[in-house]
Amino acid sequence: MSAPHYWLVGYDIASPRRLRRVHRYLKKRAFPVQYSLFLMRGTLRELERLLHDLAQLIHPRRDDVRAWPVPASTHVVTFGRGLAEDIVIVLRAPGAAAARTGPGRTRAGVAASTASGASRR
Repeated sequence: MSAPHYWLVGYDIASPRRLRRVHRYLKKRAFPVQYSLFLMRGTLRELERLLHDLAQLIHPRRDDVRAWPVPASTHVVTFGRGLAEDIVIVLRAPGAAAARTGPGRTRAGVAASTASGASRR
């Protein structure tokens, strides 16, 4: 089995009913980053299962679901509202020491976002 990895999963759903179903499904399995963009941590097999399940919820000709791998070393820049001030997403390379951080502060391997401005790593 492959090692866990971060994935961005996004969607564009034409029907409000299917949109609600897809959104509810993803909220149970991934972290919402924006309205139709989620961050998921899992193996390739778990991603394949997630995409298989989503395929059952969408219309293949009218809707679009995509997943992109997030590189282990990631540079994140946010502007505007961003994430809630008390939320920190940690993306670090395997074997790297975890950094402690609070709202608005960043360290190597950590992306933090505050409601009052832009944060970057």
